[in-house]
Amino acid sequence: MITKQEVVEKRGTLFTESKRRHTFNKGDRRVHTPRLCVVCGRPLSSLVMRSNSYITIHRHTRFHMNDIVVLDICTDINSCYRVLEQKGELMEDVDGR
Repeated sequence: MITKQEVVEKRGTLFTESKRRHTFNKGDRRVHTPRLCVVCGRPLSSLVMRSNSYITIHRHTRFHMNDIVVLDICTDINSCYRVLEQKGELMEDVDGR
């Protein structure tokens, strides 16, 4: 179980500690691998069988932590909340936020 505050902290850590970041919009074809959100686990890209290439299906941000580690998250935090709630992994905070 994860709280909304923990989601905010995870995302904040990525924004503060990354060397650089790029935002990809829905329909972007500059994707060559499957991508998943590291916070909620939502698929962010999909394989197009006809052309054997990938396409972005959700707007997301890619963080370059160093030369090796690259992480992706949903651009909209409410999207992460919704996916975690559907999976049953989101727990309301004690004070009801």
